[in-house]
Amino acid sequence: MRRITLKNNVLFKYLRLARMLTAAILFTVCCLTPPACAQVELRVDSNHVETGNPFVFHLRFPINLGRPDSLNFGVWQSFLPQQNIVNQTEWQKDGQFLSKTLTVLFFDEDSLQIPPLPIALRNGDTIYANQLHVVVTATPSPDDLNDMASLKEIHREPSDWTDALPWVLGALLVLAVLGLLFWLAKRKAQAKIQSQNIEIPPHELALKKLKILIHKQLTVNGFVKEHYAELTFILREYLEKRFGFPALESTTEETLRYLKNKDIEDSLTQQLKTLLEQADLAKFAKIIPPESFHTEALEGAQKIIFETSTPTPISNPGQQQSPNHQLTKSPSHGPR
Repeated sequence: MRRITLKNNVLFKYLRLARMLTAAILFTVCCLTPPACAQVELRVDSNHVETGNPFVFHLRFPINLGRPDSLNFGVWQSFLPQQNIVNQTEWQKDGQFLSKTLTVLFFDEDSLQIPPLPIALRNGDTIYANQLHVVVTATPSPDDLNDMASLKEIHREPSDWTDALPWVLGALLVLAVLGLLFWLAKRKAQAKIQSQNIEIPPHELALKKLKILIHKQLTVNGFVKEHYAELTFILREYLEKRFGFPALESTTEETLRYLKNKDIEDSLTQQLKTLLEQADLAKFAKIIPPESFHTEALEGAQKIIFETSTPTPISNPGQQQSPNHQLTKSPSHGPR
């Protein structure tokens, strides 16, 4: 076993010696060739590279030397096999020079003397680039703890009141948003309660609806049935809210019977009876009342509502609105 090891060591020494002799011979040949060879520049970004990492050679060829044809990598075969040349660009013109880059990989740790690279010209001549010295070192293993720096102690900064400032501001902002939401919800609830408590008196609501009915001018446009249907609905709704009986669901006779026990003048009861009966004839029997009755019906409804409404205090007892000031009289035109 020891004999085999000695043989290998001797063989390795001979190979290294042969490599150095080859480089020296090529260097001598390059020096003896015409001076043009020294003008071909081979350079690298760095003379050190780790195994397995891409390494780039830059070639710079003067145009006045001719047109390059190919590169002879045979002189590099001993330390750089052809498959380790992973990429080479085309010649690119750069002023008075042609440029080319070679990307290679080295996998063995060594100190290499790169011999001059032969460049064949199209006219058959050969010129050489300069030689280089490249040191290839082994890529450090991630498991190699010797290359790791020692752990440093953690030095914490002293605490300060400004460290808590973002948290305090954030808490105040959250409280402000919650307070605003609570205030808006409370205000909305109060507004809802106030809107529920504010109820328009029945007679005011009825008089407003009568005004709207007059502005529609249904009888003028020939909608007599619809006019009296809406008029009796307003009047019955008012009686139901004012006296507390289902006037909207009652017939004319039932309505008059309910009102018989109320403190209402006979003239108003008779006027109400006439209005409801004529309205029933217009709605159900399609018997159109005289044109003069349209205005009389509106004024009669207004009078019934006004005189049966609950008294409300007024600012000046000497001023009291009369029924004639509540509504504008409806046009007395008949149906078209």
